[in-house]
Amino acid sequence: MGRELRNRAVVITGGAGGIGQALARAFGAEGARIVLVDLPSSPLEEAATKLRSAGIEAVALPCDITQPEQVRNTMEAARDAFGRIDVLINNAGIVHRSAFAETKPEVFRRVMEVNLFGALHCTQACLADIIERKGMVIAVSSIAGLAPLSGRSGYSASKHAMHGLFESLGAEVAAKGV
Repeated sequence: MGRELRNRAVVITGGAGGIGQALARAFGAEGARIVLVDLPSSPLEEAATKLRSAGIEAVALPCDITQPEQVRNTMEAARDAFGRIDVLINNAGIVHRSAFAETKPEVFRRVMEVNLFGALHCTQACLADIIERKGMVIAVSSIAGLAPLSGRSGYSASKHAMHGLFESLGAEVAAKGV
């Protein structure tokens, strides 16, 4: 993967889903210790059990990433589990499909709350760790963040916003010499 990952603590939001599990297996295969974060109603513990049965050190931490206090507590629990946070993978997200004219503002708010603000909450909660450890923040996005998608205007807007947020964050951190 280009970096030494053995014993690095990797937090993956949306960790109970397909992409989250694939990321966990890939990072775990490189020796990383995995913190799966997902909604309490998700098959989170089952996902962590599968990783552990494959020889990957993993813990499951239920969290609604749209709730800043829950996020702060979850990142503290991640630190408690492995003593550090080296990598944050902002993978959690939701999608919607409906024409703009037929989409209620509440749908746009919900998509932005999960896709953009969830990633923002998680990143703010562990950015100091990432900077201190010279780690990584990874934002999982979509082609929708670069090009328009008919019938998915809210999703596309949230992914465009993610690109702007994380490109700006990268520039800020780089300007500090990190």
